[in-house]
Amino acid sequence: GSHMASMTGGQQMGRGSTLSEYVQDFLNHLTEQPGSFETEIEQFAETLNGCVTTDDALQELVELIYQQATSIPNFSYMGARLCNYLSHHLTISPQSGNFRQLLLQRCRTEYEVKDQAAKGDEVTRKRFHAFVLFLGELYLNLEIKGTNGQVTRADILQVGLRELLNALFSNPMDDNLICAVKLLKLTGSVLEDAWKEKGKMDMEEIIQRIENVVLDANCSRDVKQMLLKLVELRSS
Repeated sequence: GSHMASMTGGQQMGRGSTLSEYVQDFLNHLTEQPGSFETEIEQFAETLNGCVTTDDALQELVELIYQQATSIPNFSYMGARLCNYLSHHLTISPQSGNFRQLLLQRCRTEYEVKDQAAKGDEVTRKRFHAFVLFLGELYLNLEIKGTNGQVTRADILQVGLRELLNALFSNPMDDNLICAVKLLKLTGSVLEDAWKEKGKMDMEEIIQRIENVVLDANCSRDVKQMLLKLVELRSS
């Protein structure tokens, strides 16, 4: 689009504009105009290939996208699509890891404090929930090309989401449970299929967990209704 061209000085980044400014501008632009993804992503990746030439630059790129995807409501889906595209189109692959590896490492940092986060204050929990939903979107959108060219999902995320659900249900405050419901609405059927393929009963265990929460936890009636609806939704 001409808007981006004028904003970034055509093919290159504007003179004197730094990588982080260029990336942040593009992220904000995508946030405001999600439709521009299709038309402008190729140019964005091409420009990045010209200027993301060091470990540090790649790390910075990952961090900027991660921050946007976990702090701007509703950017998690777009952020995940962006991550998928870049993981296939960025040419730089330094010793420290390519785009996808660095992204998953960054997510891991947050993942490792999940139990503290689920127990944390309201601000901490809110950030944690944004992370959980971004990880859900990544699970759905990050395509990994197998050795035979077949496309698979990141199994590591499947394991991660299961543990994140555990952390949320172990701390059954309203907002944690609402986050769990959102995650299950988003990824539940895909997760269940993946588990069934492996002969695993994880979804049954999760449903059991939900039923226990509805019976025991001091969460609000609204949230209990929401949980019960989810169980119904699955059985239908």
